[in-house]
Amino acid sequence: MKEKLLIAGPCSLEGPELAHTTITKAQEQQIPIVRMNLWKPRTKPGFEGIGEAGIPLLIDAAQAGLGVGLEIMTPEQAQLILDEVLGVVPHAHILLWIGSRNQNHILQRDIGRVAAGNDTVQVMVKNQPWRDQNHWEGAAEHVISGGLSSEQVVMCHRGFTPWDKSDSPMRNIPDLEMAERVRERTGLQMILDPSHIGGAVHLVKELALEFGQLDWVDGQIIEVHPDPKNALTDAQQQLTWDELKELQGTIS
Repeated sequence: MKEKLLIAGPCSLEGPELAHTTITKAQEQQIPIVRMNLWKPRTKPGFEGIGEAGIPLLIDAAQAGLGVGLEIMTPEQAQLILDEVLGVVPHAHILLWIGSRNQNHILQRDIGRVAAGNDTVQVMVKNQPWRDQNHWEGAAEHVISGGLSSEQVVMCHRGFTPWDKSDSPMRNIPDLEMAERVRERTGLQMILDPSHIGGAVHLVKELALEFGQLDWVDGQIIEVHPDPKNALTDAQQQLTWDELKELQGTIS
């Protein structure tokens, strides 16, 4: 079975201490790309991330030899990250991702334009909340229309919002058949997100193990926090680093 990519780290950065713990643990556990979200879109008002103040923490991770992954909402945010991080670490691997809430196709195209021409930069396109294969594929096409090569674009399946949450214990409902079709039709890498699909630690673990056995899956992105109960966002679905370590040999 091919080696699969593993992206891990907290839902969002909460400050320097969490960032430095994330960097250290990722190095110890040989995680190639760390989640280091500076901005956190919310369904309802709450902690929205540390914003631009966290950019030096991204640079710390890049200088430690780690790839850096984070969600961006605008081309301006994308440009800021690339200017600041690549300005210090020119060959840093940066994974910018478009979240499920960011479905403005003009912004998607313009984010692609910002990232175009940087070989070490990729853009990950998460599926929108509603179930629609054409829309999800279209988002990738918009990003590519900005000038990215197909090697620079990654798809991410994080499940679809259920009409009735009482129908399933999961936070979002996966459609693995659709995800596999999208991978086959587009030829793009496919990452699965057990954290946002499961929504609870025991389900995240079960899904991560299941996803790890699927040949067509190229990797997973998993939320990890040293103290999940006190996390400012997504506390119920973040694994500890020890819990991730127990899974690693099977899922990557």
